[in-house]
Amino acid sequence: MIPYEKSFLGLGLMFRIHGSPIWKAAIPGLMSTIFFILIEIYISNQDGEGEQSNSVLSHPYGVGVLISSISFLIVFRANYGYQRYWNACGDVHHMTSKWLDAVTHTGVFHMQQKHHDPIKPPSYFDHHDLNQYGLKRDREREGDLRGKDTEKKFRQDRAVARSIESLHNAENDEVPKLMSILGTRAMADRKHLMGKGRLDGGWGAMFNDGTSTFYSMSAPSTWDAGSSRGFASTVGGRTPQLFLQELVHLASLCNAVAYSTLRNDIEGAESPLEMYHPGEPWPEVDPDKDQILSRKDVFWNTVRYIFGFDRTPATRTKHNALRPLPVLGGVSDNEIAFLQRARGPSAKTTLAWHWLSEFIIREHLAGSTGNVAPPIISRLIQFLSDGMIFYNHARKTMFIPFPFPHAQLSAFFVFTIMFAVPLLMDEYSNNIYLGALLTFLTVTCLAGMHEVARELENPFRNVPNEIPLVKLQALFNESLITLFSGFHPDHFWEPDEYRPEGSIENTTTENGNDEPQASNGDRTMSMSELQEELARFKSIISEKADDDARRDSQFQSVVSEQKQEISRLKKMVSSRAENDAKREKQFQNVVSEQQEEIARLKNMITAVSSDDE
Repeated sequence: MIPYEKSFLGLGLMFRIHGSPIWKAAIPGLMSTIFFILIEIYISNQDGEGEQSNSVLSHPYGVGVLISSISFLIVFRANYGYQRYWNACGDVHHMTSKWLDAVTHTGVFHMQQKHHDPIKPPSYFDHHDLNQYGLKRDREREGDLRGKDTEKKFRQDRAVARSIESLHNAENDEVPKLMSILGTRAMADRKHLMGKGRLDGGWGAMFNDGTSTFYSMSAPSTWDAGSSRGFASTVGGRTPQLFLQELVHLASLCNAVAYSTLRNDIEGAESPLEMYHPGEPWPEVDPDKDQILSRKDVFWNTVRYIFGFDRTPATRTKHNALRPLPVLGGVSDNEIAFLQRARGPSAKTTLAWHWLSEFIIREHLAGSTGNVAPPIISRLIQFLSDGMIFYNHARKTMFIPFPFPHAQLSAFFVFTIMFAVPLLMDEYSNNIYLGALLTFLTVTCLAGMHEVARELENPFRNVPNEIPLVKLQALFNESLITLFSGFHPDHFWEPDEYRPEGSIENTTTENGNDEPQASNGDRTMSMSELQEELARFKSIISEKADDDARRDSQFQSVVSEQKQEISRLKKMVSSRAENDAKREKQFQNVVSEQQEEIARLKNMITAVSSDDE
């Protein structure tokens, strides 16, 4: 991408050659001008007064219709080239935004896990009683901030002291000091709920040993010492949470792989990644300003651009190798091995996206995201999925070129206008110099529009008019580093410091007497009120004891009834057992009698048989 400033009439833009459609289109413009001059010298004759006596065409309308048609054809292609360019810009930013949303929310959920309970700021829910004291959460009081300065001086100092960028006063290289709420002793008048806060984001309370990550509360000088690396600094003695380190690395890797596959679609070509160093200078969006390139390299790049030799696969591969995409934490050999094993740009991005998604889900199931409800966690997967949708939109622009039939037609008729415009100018211009100038400008304009369309139709690889992916990756990395910041620095305050004094020695009644007072929860009571409250509590306890005794009596009654019922059931069971024993005895007697009867019958049969014999 070529950044530029708006100068008078845009004159400052005219001297840039590399990436310029004017200088590139000037070549067909010059060729067309030469053709016009040849027509004027050898074909069209002029009399002594400068009037043409022999024209190539009997009427210019035919050539005019041709040039009008070619203009419409070129403008149509340029319009779609702009659409492809802006669509690609939007897709890249949407992709990065969705992935950043997912990772940021994951980091926020991680801060709510139980391991961080000791360092969490106080909750307004737990201290709802503070609302009755008329406290404020304003960070500034205008009257205290102005002091005795004039309006102009105050605004000048405020522009520096309250700037979100790090600035210094040009005169003494010091930042003006403006009094904040804390500086006005707001805690003393009990009107502002503002504590000293924690510039370490609360991390210093994690281990209670005086250490932290990017800042140590026990060593104020560490704030300036670690400012260059921001929240990734370890001057406090400790590194950020391991979960957050892994999360931002996988997110940075996923985004870098996606960018890498967008700007390079050549199988087997170099597409390197490198380690990102927090706080390092931003990558140049203009390749010609890159410190790696020498003036000789810039010169030959410009020459190759003008004559159309800078779009070869070898040139693109060399450019990508000189501007690798930075990844937080670098890239391991194992990650490179897996990425190389994945075949095709989409597969490589899907693999990195899979690593990030799997890590988030696995850690959620393990408890790293606290007690956040599953429906809320599902939004993380939705954000990750949305990012892949926009990645594939960007790949559509990168992989599918502008349709060949239209591109061929446009290229052919751009070549045609080099000869058609001189014929038209030969009809309308009576002066050879004016005709040559108009021919050059007309052809350069139409050819320049065609070059604009060619530059913009693939914004991922047409250097130097490509989307600055390396700069966008660095911005993404710095955004991820903010996950190391911890909690809001002003959310740390002591609730008891903003409640009325509760000690007996330091309190008096409203009528001015020295009657002792005592603190009871949300309000302050006198001793007599306290005695009444204690009597009320005793009455409540007595009533509760009576209720307990009544419930105990009812319980004993129920138990007695149950015992009686059990005894009755036992008697029933015993009686049933006796009846069963009697029936069993009767049954045995009947059986015995039957057996005796059978034996008697057998004897009778035996006797009859003997008599018969």
